[in-house]
Amino acid sequence: MRIAILVFVAVFLLLGGGGAAWWFLLGPGADRTTDIFAAINKPDPVFVSVDPPLVISLIQQGEVTHHVTMQLNLLLADERNLDATNRRMPLLRDAMLTELHSLFALRLVRDAGFESALVKQRLLDICARELGAGIVSEILLREVARHQPPQR
Repeated sequence: MRIAILVFVAVFLLLGGGGAAWWFLLGPGADRTTDIFAAINKPDPVFVSVDPPLVISLIQQGEVTHHVTMQLNLLLADERNLDATNRRMPLLRDAMLTELHSLFALRLVRDAGFESALVKQRLLDICARELGAGIVSEILLREVARHQPPQR
């Protein structure tokens, strides 16, 4: 009788283990298992500050009307690209300054605000061109200060 119970328990455990393996590896639970492993292995995002803050001169009718100081933070997809981003930061900063100067000359951008979706998308395009696609996932853009130069 004991042997029959031990055999029954062993068969039950083998069937349960085989069923669980099928469920999580091949069956309906395989997709969820893959998603769970992807979420566990997802690298932590990294913020990189573009220092010093960018100063953009707003020009209207041939005169500088304001100096706007913008703080930019880049959200990198993972830490692996941090060194490459820091090495290319001078080129990236220069390209962003050029793009911001050209964007802020447009009335559409001045009316919509400097932190608009258009400005962020154009800066993301610059990051993709300078660093590679998918490295920067988000740009946090904030106007820190706005100064009016002395009138002549």
